[in-house]
Amino acid sequence: MPISASSRDELQSNVSSFAETQQRRLTVEKTSLQQTELSVIVIVTFNIPINPKSISPSSVSINKIPLDSAVVIKFNRIGNEVHIFIPMDKIHEIDSGNKKKLLVHIDKITANDGSNIDGRSIENLEFSVAYK
Repeated sequence: MPISASSRDELQSNVSSFAETQQRRLTVEKTSLQQTELSVIVIVTFNIPINPKSISPSSVSINKIPLDSAVVIKFNRIGNEVHIFIPMDKIHEIDSGNKKKLLVHIDKITANDGSNIDGRSIENLEFSVAYK
């Protein structure tokens, strides 16, 4: 049975709105780790730019230990990738058992526009990485 033009327009609008919401949902695309003699660098790449104010050393914990001002956080130019530089001294303090595994936890990450609705906020991001 054919549908009216207004019903068709409404349906197309709903589909477009749903597609935009799905496209704008904040998700983690990739995590990786780099290591230098001085630090471990945790790299998290998101699908859309994030609010740089939503990630600070106090919002990041590793192996359930909150980080402090010794940690440096940098973003790429686009704002969808965060680099967390953790000094090796801090790593050894955190991983006192020398298991060479880090459980990274970041609280309340929001999209760049500041919204935290419709799945645009990640309340608790957790992932494990191994270092040398």
